[in-house]
Amino acid sequence: MALTFLPAVVAGVCALTLTAPAIAQSAYPSQPIKIVVGSEAGSAPDVLARTIGKEMEPLVKQTILVENRAGAAGTVGAAAVAQAQADGYTLLMGTVSNIALAPSFYPIRYKPNESFTPIGMVASVPLVLVASTNLGAADLAQLRAKLRASQTEFAYSSPGIGGPQHLAGVLLERELATKLLHVPYKSGGAALTAVASGETQLAFAGIPAAGPLLQTRRLVPMFVTAARRSPALPNVPSATEVGLPSFDVDNWHALFAPAGLPPDIRSTLEKALRSALHSPAVKTQFEKLGAEPRASSGAELAAHVAGETQRWAALAKSSGAGQGK
Repeated sequence: MALTFLPAVVAGVCALTLTAPAIAQSAYPSQPIKIVVGSEAGSAPDVLARTIGKEMEPLVKQTILVENRAGAAGTVGAAAVAQAQADGYTLLMGTVSNIALAPSFYPIRYKPNESFTPIGMVASVPLVLVASTNLGAADLAQLRAKLRASQTEFAYSSPGIGGPQHLAGVLLERELATKLLHVPYKSGGAALTAVASGETQLAFAGIPAAGPLLQTRRLVPMFVTAARRSPALPNVPSATEVGLPSFDVDNWHALFAPAGLPPDIRSTLEKALRSALHSPAVKTQFEKLGAEPRASSGAELAAHVAGETQRWAALAKSSGAGQGK
């Protein structure tokens, strides 16, 4: 009887020995993680992704790489992630442009509210409205007066159609009950140069890009597009302070995975991201980009994406801004 029992015991031990490595290998993450960025190296999304990835590496005990897949306002990279395997090894540094604004301007192959698993918010990145010194307007009140007195439309420049800088101008038209001429340029730098030279009168810009021109007084700041002042521009009033409490334009960045990500992997990434965003190094690096760390849960991010997508789609439709997609 003992001899009959022995083979069964040996077989059981062998089975455990064979399955143990397989179980160990299935623990997440067991290989490097990739964050896809829909813009070129050195751009704000790229720097934010590399900064947060570096802080998350020791938390998940794996290397985190950044892959740049630029094109079509970030929608090329977003589409690639939407089609990737939902195993936690391919993530997206999503932005307001390729998540919330893209449906109104591009024939995208993904759905912002269905094609991704939201991991968490990464950063809040407000814009600043700047004016040409040729206008002689020192603040929004004076700008409003000049708009009303002018017989011609003021022009505002942006890096292109469908971005937050463009939609901020559309929103400004509504808030000030005026008409502005939108002049798209090939880049944010070109759009700012146009204002500094007097070619256009206004522009909404990223704070780091506008910083040098504001310091040399080649541009005049009106307000930042948030409810409170930006630490990067402490002397520039917020939208609320200038009487535009509903003027909230946030070029936010957030981390996403393909739809269908297993809950345990989502939880691992969510916790690591939240911890990384509390790092002093992250805060310092983000401030250089005019960004503020903004932690959230995946569920909170999902609600935010739904609200932003609906809000901007309504504005684009009512204003006609999205008809040319």
